[in-house]
Amino acid sequence: MTARRNSRVVLTREIEGAPSAEDFRVVDAPMPQPADGELLIRHIYLSLDPYQRGAIAGRHGPGAPLGEGDMPPGETVGQIVASQHPDFAPGDYVRSFGGWQEYSTAAGDTVFPVDGNRAPISTYLGALGMPGLTAYASIIELASAQQGQTVLVSAASGPVGTTLGQIAINRGASVIGIAGSAEKCSYVIDELGFSDCIDYKRDDYHERLQAAAGEGFDIYHDNVGGQMLADAIMVMRPYGTVVLCGLMSQYNDPALAKDLYIGLPIMKRLTMKGLVVYDFEDRRAALVDLVAPWIAAGSFRINEDRVNGIEYAGAHFARLMAGQNFGKALVVIGAE
Repeated sequence: MTARRNSRVVLTREIEGAPSAEDFRVVDAPMPQPADGELLIRHIYLSLDPYQRGAIAGRHGPGAPLGEGDMPPGETVGQIVASQHPDFAPGDYVRSFGGWQEYSTAAGDTVFPVDGNRAPISTYLGALGMPGLTAYASIIELASAQQGQTVLVSAASGPVGTTLGQIAINRGASVIGIAGSAEKCSYVIDELGFSDCIDYKRDDYHERLQAAAGEGFDIYHDNVGGQMLADAIMVMRPYGTVVLCGLMSQYNDPALAKDLYIGLPIMKRLTMKGLVVYDFEDRRAALVDLVAPWIAAGSFRINEDRVNGIEYAGAHFARLMAGQNFGKALVVIGAE
């Protein structure tokens, strides 16, 4: 492999505000070589997720903001090319934090096997990956959705929202979504079985949210924060549960953050729980055991927003952070 080269996506500058395609470029780098206990992995899919904007800015996890020449972090699914670890062989598929590049090396104890016989390997970055685990942790572990309850979920057409909604429906709950277009709302209603979906970009958003709430929502999963969280709290049922997960409304600009008036949650006796997905790593197998059979049976719908070619990763990420994606954002880097 020493004669091969490795394409990587790096920043052209330190990003301020919303990212654009011009903030990223592809560079040629040497092929990495696996040391003892490591694997050389050829990436097939790169996952693009909103948390990466915070990571680039130095707000997600330790570290300074990324600048010119730095490669963004990212989770990947790929195939092992060479192995220096006894538990893995060339040809095996694994999920790892390989970053925005064609190849990476990783220690064998930091990667996770991917079983393409149970579900398409791309789903291990979506419904069976971190977004799916987020949904599972929220609706089962933290909110414990029950038959007859009503669930509200923001960013309903995204990978967390679609997975959470389908799990909740299978548990006997009814699900109302919030999304940013008529097309997205139609998808979650017609394809996923949501009871309703409210387009937050419409002028009558608040009226429709109030009407959909009826006597109030039992559970709200929040991916957005900001005003959308405040609006949802207004229509919660007393003693309801709010799971705080994402801050999409302020990832591009933390100055957009606003204080949450806590008087209403107190008066409604709400339980508010923060969700950090890494706390639930030990539940990944349970997630796969639950959802993979539904995917195989065709009863669980997957929607992926793909772009082909690592050179388009930056533009695709900019679309994601502008709310223009529809489904799980993936970059197809290589052939399966």
